[in-house]
Amino acid sequence: MEPIRVLQEDVIMGAGGIEAFLMNVYRHIDREALQFDFMVHREEEGCYEEEILNLGGKIYRTPKFNPFKMHAFRKGIEDVITSHPEYKVIHCHTELNLWPLKYAHKLGVPVRIAHRHNAKTVLNLKYFFFLYERMFIKRHCTDMFMCSSPAGEWAYGKNAVESGKVKLIKNGIETERFRFDQTVREEVRRELGLGNKTAIGHVGRFDVPKNHTFLIDIFEQIHRKNPNTVLVMAGEQQGPIMDNMKKKVEKLGLTDCVQFLGMRRDVNRIYQAMDMFIFPSLWEGLPLTVIEAQTSGLPVLMSDVIAGETVVTPNVDPLSLDLGAEQWADAALKKLEGFDRRDCSGIVTDAGFDIRTTAAFLQEFYIEQTLKARRAQQNK
Repeated sequence: MEPIRVLQEDVIMGAGGIEAFLMNVYRHIDREALQFDFMVHREEEGCYEEEILNLGGKIYRTPKFNPFKMHAFRKGIEDVITSHPEYKVIHCHTELNLWPLKYAHKLGVPVRIAHRHNAKTVLNLKYFFFLYERMFIKRHCTDMFMCSSPAGEWAYGKNAVESGKVKLIKNGIETERFRFDQTVREEVRRELGLGNKTAIGHVGRFDVPKNHTFLIDIFEQIHRKNPNTVLVMAGEQQGPIMDNMKKKVEKLGLTDCVQFLGMRRDVNRIYQAMDMFIFPSLWEGLPLTVIEAQTSGLPVLMSDVIAGETVVTPNVDPLSLDLGAEQWADAALKKLEGFDRRDCSGIVTDAGFDIRTTAAFLQEFYIEQTLKARRAQQNK
């Protein structure tokens, strides 16, 4: 018997948080019963595409969203859907997912999921399209998902969240991969040449919301107070931001104590080498990286704009972005004093952030909704 196939929609299957979440789920479903296929809006190949094909998934490409070329965008999506009537479920993850859902609605896809992964958007031309989306998204989706309450309120409104119309889908991770391991810690620290230095860490793509410029300001203050420190940053480059951060590090005279690791497929190992995790984002939905850092037992400082659901261990201190870099640095150094690092994977699992829990829920949901749609079609 052929597995039920679900169409996942995203911009590109690259090394971002949404993509990591999707792949975590994909690896943990029963692929004999359920398969994922992916509709992306970029010609360039994403880093997960080879794995997707190896797991039995298919990849469809459409033109990217362009407000001046909407005909091409619409036609690309409609061509995929009309060519594959077997899809009874489309699950949309892009920031502007109104339009794929609208086209799927028009073509009769019975289950249309809007999933919000962020609690804000960049103030550019897309921002105005998002405001339009907020007004009409409920017309075209059958289900609304969110990664956190702030993300849900931003996309669908506070009333929709409080009424229970929006389902909370926790960003699960493979907790066993991130549990604290002293042997791996020593190995990675040797690889990175950290010696006996205190490693301040960050994992996140180099993009505006991650606030890397403030992170570097914080580290400069930490390094002034404790020269035996190093900043380790892993993340995919987005545009010129990484280059600008490298120039800033050089200007501040920190080149010898800041490491840009780029995109890493082994971030679970990188966390082991760190002594603290700092995440001063301007906005987030619910960042997987903060869950991962907590699982590995790290002390964490994060901006207080991040959803409270992110805090699942006692090792996290939310701080206001209104505080200066020196105050963040003082908080970091104080938290490090006598910190006893322990494996926290059990706490994270108990809080519902193990990927097996998330994957099991979604698998049951997809299958149940697909079978219901098939029965309805047969009864017409």
